[in-house]
Amino acid sequence: MATWKGRELVIDHMRNVDREMVECGITTDDVVNALEYGVTPSKRKKGIIEKWLRTGWFINMVVVEDCGEYWLLRHVTRIKVTKRLLNLVGGGKK
Repeated sequence: MATWKGRELVIDHMRNVDREMVECGITTDDVVNALEYGVTPSKRKKGIIEKWLRTGWFINMVVVEDCGEYWLLRHVTRIKVTKRLLNLVGGGKK
C-alpha cells in the first residue's frame, strides 16, 4: 500500500477512482510523485489537497482528502498540456 507523509493512501472506490486510474494509466507511484513534487494550482476547502505534476506532454492531477489516520484519494486524471496550462504549472514562456 502506498503512503504519503507517514499515512496510508486509500483509494475511494465509491467515486470510481480505481477506474479513473486504469483509464488514465496512472499508478499509485505516480500519485505519490504528484503529491510530493506537484504544484497547487488553486485553493480548495480545508482538508482537501489538489496537486498537478507535469510528466512529458501530460499533466497528472491528483485530489486527496485528509481523513486523520489516512489520506483518501478522491480524484485522479491526466490532461494534455496546453500553453495556458504551462504558464499555470510553470515551464511556459512569460
